[in-house]
Amino acid sequence: MNKIVNGFYYILKERKIPSLNRIKKFLGLGRKVIMPPPDFAQIEITTKCNFNCITCSRTSLSRERINKDMDLNQFKRIIDQLPELKTVKLQGLGEPFLNKDIKAMAEYAKSRGISVITISNGSILPETDVLEFFDEITISFDSSKKQTFESIRRGANFDKILDNVRELIRTRKENNLNFKVTFNMVVSHLNYSEMEDVAKLASELGIDALSFVEVENWYIPSQKEFAASSEFIRAAREKHEEIELKVSEIRKKYKNLEIAFSSSAKRKRTCPWSFYNTFITVDGYVTPCCIRMDKDAFYFDNILQNGTSFMEVWNGEKMKQFREANIKDLPNPVCDLCPD
Repeated sequence: MNKIVNGFYYILKERKIPSLNRIKKFLGLGRKVIMPPPDFAQIEITTKCNFNCITCSRTSLSRERINKDMDLNQFKRIIDQLPELKTVKLQGLGEPFLNKDIKAMAEYAKSRGISVITISNGSILPETDVLEFFDEITISFDSSKKQTFESIRRGANFDKILDNVRELIRTRKENNLNFKVTFNMVVSHLNYSEMEDVAKLASELGIDALSFVEVENWYIPSQKEFAASSEFIRAAREKHEEIELKVSEIRKKYKNLEIAFSSSAKRKRTCPWSFYNTFITVDGYVTPCCIRMDKDAFYFDNILQNGTSFMEVWNGEKMKQFREANIKDLPNPVCDLCPD
């Protein structure tokens, strides 16, 4: 139901009917064991980060994989293997603007006719010549209150991030840039009471869209961090009905904002990941999705190290078995509990 509501608000805001392919992806239709190349890729260009957010699984990365950058040549090798790509999201378990090659990466993708988006913690304000290559920049913004914000997004300076957001909006206007600015709020029992305050602030700042995402468990049962994360998730789910109600109220009140909501409903039977979307880690591993990012949890293959092409992985035996499990709802420990 939330997908249909989100789609309705997309049409109202964009004033256009989405493509048939987008509709199919949105509703989880047309999923087959063998799929054409994806039109959306999320590429992790760094695992460096200056924050230590309480809902992030970055600290579980192995020593050799943390604080690592993808270089421009590696990025180009990946992009060149994705012939149908329409959108690339530069983001993973790190702060994208810490990668010194991000401008060149975005510029290369744009030269191939690919839309470039990212999600940032807001601590780094990119130069104008970087911003001109982006179509959308999302800022993670989990609270309207300094104390709550900084307790969730450990290492953050709330006032500095607010200043950066204001400057981002100002720079866009003064330079006639067209990128969209979005807030993303990960909602849990810790901050659900501030959802309307975040919407009010977003509206006042001139933000274009606001996405509410019920907190997700980024671990699977085989990982040692899963149990502790599950306890946090259970506490958050107790507020699910209140969160849904608040989203409905905010949509009615803040009509100038495009409001999206990603609920805690089970996703396995309709999820577009591994069918329409792909996630590629900083070191070239193709993993299931933007939640199951860590190759030490599960991966399909490596397209930078093993001499394997992306399409060999995309419709390889391991990927086909994975898709079949999701289509037929067969046991799949990577997806069975998602997003819990």
